[in-house]
Amino acid sequence: MQRRYRTIPDLKINESACTISISDAALACKLTAMGVLPGTRIEMVRTSPFGNAYYIKVDGVRIALREEEAASILLEI
Repeated sequence: MQRRYRTIPDLKINESACTISISDAALACKLTAMGVLPGTRIEMVRTSPFGNAYYIKVDGVRIALREEEAASILLEI
């Protein structure tokens, strides 16, 4: 069965998508405090040289996320 969502690591540079939810309850509090809320548009700015971090833009604010944090944010298809 095909998954019905994407995550931040699936985005290409300069691509954006709307947040659906956060799959990891332990990270949800931290991410919502940083402004990652359901319905928020997220844009991929760049990845780190070794691919362990993602730099995104949320409402004009740039945020760096670890791979685990980025993979827990579910985005619209």
